[in-house]
Amino acid sequence: MGEMVAKTSTDLVVMPTGEIVALDDPEQCARALSEIDDLKLRIRELEARLRETLLEESVRVGSKTLHFPGGMTAKIATPTDISWDHTVLWELVEAGLPEDRFNMLVQEEVSYKVNQSIVRELCGANTRYEEIIERAKTRTPRSASVRVIRRVLQETTDEKEWIA
Repeated sequence: MGEMVAKTSTDLVVMPTGEIVALDDPEQCARALSEIDDLKLRIRELEARLRETLLEESVRVGSKTLHFPGGMTAKIATPTDISWDHTVLWELVEAGLPEDRFNMLVQEEVSYKVNQSIVRELCGANTRYEEIIERAKTRTPRSASVRVIRRVLQETTDEKEWIA
């Protein structure tokens, strides 16, 4: 994208607009800063729309990785948060899990924190525990993220190499 700002003596050139701002004029600096804030908002809105388009395409083609000509790749992540129902997890004790082991699984806080390592151990060891644990989970989708990876082709004397 290149440099966004070029400093020349006591002036600053705001690259997207080419506007010259006198750094010794606070009013000009404030106006330019306000315009930059507006530009950042527009860029964030544009970025959100572009990410939404890539997410829609990911759903359409059924892949979280989109490959484009020229070595560009978009990777889509749709993370979720898990919340736990303590009352359902308590059924593990009723199903035979010792209380001290339950207390290792669940650490009491303002909300209940479940140790994922113990979850895997319990689910792997007992299908009844696994069924109870699955009922205790609530998945909350978080904002999807899109990461674009651009590879450039670097030619050497005898071979071509893709650099990430």
